[in-house]
Amino acid sequence: MQRWLILIALTLARISMGVQFQSVAALSPRLTSEAGLGFAAIGTLMGIYLLPGAVAALFGGWAGQKIGDIRTALFGLALMALGGIAGALLAGFEAQLAARLVAGIGAVALNVMLTKMAGDWFQGRSDLPVAMGVLSSSWPAGLAVAMLVLPWLGGAYALQTLLMLPAALCAVTFVLLAVVWRSPFSGAQANGPSPRILGAELGLVAFSGLIWGLYNVAFIGIISWSAGRLEANGADAISAAASGSLIGWAAILSVAAGGWLARSLRRPDGAALGCFAISAVAATVFALGGPVTSSTVFLLALGIIIGPAAAMIMTLPVEATRAETRAMGMGVHWAMYYVLMGIGPGLMGVLREITGSPTAPLLVSAGLMTLCLLLWPVFRWLQARLASQRV
Repeated sequence: MQRWLILIALTLARISMGVQFQSVAALSPRLTSEAGLGFAAIGTLMGIYLLPGAVAALFGGWAGQKIGDIRTALFGLALMALGGIAGALLAGFEAQLAARLVAGIGAVALNVMLTKMAGDWFQGRSDLPVAMGVLSSSWPAGLAVAMLVLPWLGGAYALQTLLMLPAALCAVTFVLLAVVWRSPFSGAQANGPSPRILGAELGLVAFSGLIWGLYNVAFIGIISWSAGRLEANGADAISAAASGSLIGWAAILSVAAGGWLARSLRRPDGAALGCFAISAVAATVFALGGPVTSSTVFLLALGIIIGPAAAMIMTLPVEATRAETRAMGMGVHWAMYYVLMGIGPGLMGVLREITGSPTAPLLVSAGLMTLCLLLWPVFRWLQARLASQRV
């Protein structure tokens, strides 16, 4: 029971990260009219939150290895709360940009530790994919909460109050995590000297980050470029955006369900490979298909198909590292993710502009899903080699 209570606290902490990230987009009409920010400034405030991701992830992994996972996680939440408060109180774009940067550094450090802490509690258990599925779904859930709740509250509260709410949520999760967290290891294990991460471990966890990053670029690509494909099928811009969002909503549920799927089938590798293959086929059909691909049923099915692999991928860095070196390993894993997420979507946009075709990014997404399918057995091969070296 304790591990599930801790998982709830970790999940709520990650939801607070999603809410804070998306709060700028959710409140953009108010920021434009009341704070005088243009769309470029709003986009910059959004991007700065994750811009230092790769460096901050490595810092978070190092900090977790040196001062401990819970201290690093709470420090990240404290930075998020302080950055959020500063952004609400300080006037001027430059001040808000600095506040978002501080909050973003805290968010990345927190994110690294949350995966590590959940992995420690569920390592070696059949419900590890379930736990990772729940934790993975918390980020898109946080985005959805921000887009639903903040605009709804907008008519009743001042902009400053609305900007304070994500910071308040960070503070609440700080207290909750501080109260419920217990290390799954004995005192000697928890407080003993941290061993060096092996070179083979480092390579393996970087490989897991490569798969995670490629999958997320494909995932975001399918959702982000769906509206263009639907417009090409004859939908107007507003209807296309609304219909395309169905993919994202369905994916939120299927990400969480992916862990249960892997455990129920008792063959997580087969489930992951199947998800990659079906996702690649479905994305290709969506890119090249006719009117049927604009139907609500198809779009919901597409979201359901592409989500489950997330939970299965997130078990890989847990398997790749020892508990004593997992903090640094997670830093490397997430650093790979942030690098690929920083580059991939932009390259898709360039390709869309060069080709003039709405199908191009979707076909690239299908290709990336196929690449994940091919890289998964390579990871298992490398993992087996590492295991033989430890014997």
